[in-house]
This record gives sequence, structure tokens and C-alpha cells, in this order.
Amino acid sequence: MTSNMRLNKVCQHCHQEFIARTMLTRYCSHTCNRIAYKQAKRDQKLQSAIHHVSAQPMPVINYETIADKPLLNLNEAAQLLNISPLTLRRWLKAGKITSIRKGKKHLFDKRGLLQ
Repeated sequence: MTSNMRLNKVCQHCHQEFIARTMLTRYCSHTCNRIAYKQAKRDQKLQSAIHHVSAQPMPVINYETIADKPLLNLNEAAQLLNISPLTLRRWLKAGKITSIRKGKKHLFDKRGLLQ
């Protein structure tokens, strides 16, 4: 929808003056609009990533409770070895370490981990 209006505006991307036909026009061309849109999407993703990612401290390990247990679950074994649970899962898949399966859970023999 166009009108007979002619407005002098400044492009929000390239800062050049242009003649707009509507009050809502912000960019001088489709190219400037596309570039500004892509930049806005990049900024939005970056802000979303910054908002969702936060440094989470490692949970404090209680060695007294682990010392009493002969079998450890995945998270406890990972904390004892000072690695992430994902690394421990990779080691299981690669065969570097063995576990006892109880249903879907992995249980680790503490003596086998510390050797």
C-alpha cells in the first residue's frame, strides 16, 4: 500500500537520507533491511545465550557419604574423579571404565575407579 506522501527519512542501517512513502519505513532499500534484520537476529541469539549460560559452581562433594558407599552412582563417581558426568559416560562407551547396570542406572565400584 503506497500513498502520495513523500517523507525525507534517514536509513537506520546506512544513515543515508532517502524519500519514504509511508510513516513506518525505516530503511532505504531491501538490502539495508535484510542486513539490519540479520544483525538483529544475531544480537538476539547472543543475548539469549548470555542469559541462559551462567557459570554454575561444581556441587560440593561430601566425601564422608561417599567414603561409606561401596557403589557410586554416575554423578558421585564423576565428582570423585573430578570430571564431568558426560566425560564419564564417554569413558563407559569407549570401554575405558566398567560399571554395573541396575535398570537404566550405572553403578561404579569405588575400588575400581581409584585404581
